[in-house]
Amino acid sequence: MENRNIIMILVAVVILLAVVAGAMFLQSGHAKEPTKLKIGSDKKQFEGGELKLQLSDLNKTALSKQKVNIIIKNKKGKVVVNETVKTNSKGNANLDLDLKNGEYSVNAFYKGDENHTGNNTTQNLTIKEKVKKTVNVKNNVDTSVYSKYSPNFGNYRIVETQQELALIETSNGEYYVFGGDGAYTYGGHDSQGHIELGSYVGKY
Repeated sequence: MENRNIIMILVAVVILLAVVAGAMFLQSGHAKEPTKLKIGSDKKQFEGGELKLQLSDLNKTALSKQKVNIIIKNKKGKVVVNETVKTNSKGNANLDLDLKNGEYSVNAFYKGDENHTGNNTTQNLTIKEKVKKTVNVKNNVDTSVYSKYSPNFGNYRIVETQQELALIETSNGEYYVFGGDGAYTYGGHDSQGHIELGSYVGKY
């Protein structure tokens, strides 16, 4: 009789443990949705650019209000950026890059939450020096520097050429772009380093 009671107690304990284990399995067995974290900005940028991130699930559904940690190291391995950004309603997050020209490595980490798994991504980043606008306050033009001449723009020098475009600086420090059909104001460079045209200003 005593052995029977012991057996019944052991069976009850086994059942209880099975119930607890089952409950824990069901609770922990809630499958988390895999995520995708990617860097959308260009690998080569000029000074003053920004890092663009996008976080989504595998169905490309944006994940908003999620924190992503960004660590950027220079070529010597020194951490120069350690920031946390939060995604917006479209799953995007941006970080302004206050980096000097040089080579960097970018690591972005998402830890995940109760519904989503974590993820990380990396990128090698090159920062190039931006063309600086300077004002020439000299009254006399230094023709050794501003060796070219245009009736409409005076003395100038060519700063950069891209295919049919030429970025020029006049002797008074103004920048224009000479193209095949005339001159334009200088609109800067895009994220890929291409010269952007401003408004048309006429023949040169």
